[in-house]
Amino acid sequence: MKHGFSNTAGAKAFIIILFFFFPNITHEEKVVLITGFEPFGKWEVNPSELVAENLNGSKIGNAKVIGIVLPVDYNESFKKLEKAIAKYKPDLIICLGLDGSARAINVEVVALNLKRDGWKFERINEKLFYTSTLPCKEIVNELRKEKIKARLSFFAGFYLCNFIFYNTMKYIEENGLDIKAGFIHIPPLKSQASYGMDLEEIIKAIKIAVEVSLDSHSFNGKIVFFDDSPKSIVTIAT
Repeated sequence: MKHGFSNTAGAKAFIIILFFFFPNITHEEKVVLITGFEPFGKWEVNPSELVAENLNGSKIGNAKVIGIVLPVDYNESFKKLEKAIAKYKPDLIICLGLDGSARAINVEVVALNLKRDGWKFERINEKLFYTSTLPCKEIVNELRKEKIKARLSFFAGFYLCNFIFYNTMKYIEENGLDIKAGFIHIPPLKSQASYGMDLEEIIKAIKIAVEVSLDSHSFNGKIVFFDDSPKSIVTIAT
């Protein structure tokens, strides 16, 4: 009996040690949802679509990536995203969009309650704005460490990118979902513009964004970020 008790106690001690030194060892596989858009206007190829398609079905750390492509349509785009959220139950959502004038990876911080349809401006809903729950500054810092051009952006535009960003954050909040989410604008491909990026570099950047977001535990409806001065801290609460 004593020998049996000793074995049980030893097993428990071993499990405790595993939990202490390897806290992620028992974590279930996480799900990351990456969205891109179909081509639009003069952009016959949309890099965000290519990134979503390339990452679909891949693994990043202990996370499985689901990549989907959204139509360039106010009525249908979020319907498709909403269905994907319900189906895959993601832990992390990173929506991507092409900014044809971007020279860097633009990690968006704020989604505004405003959309433009032709020459007409409309409010999307009631709340003035939503903020990303991604670790925006951490993502930018890590990308820069890898020599990838990146910056924080505080204006996601008035079109579909901002619309999807706003509605994603709204949906998460209204349904009480424990999902980190945000939006990243990517530049054109080098084949599309002299200031563009190679597709491989953009994909690498988004993989880093996913890794940083999965590792971060610092937000709960609030984003805290730092500028280049260690004394400066800005907090935006939703």
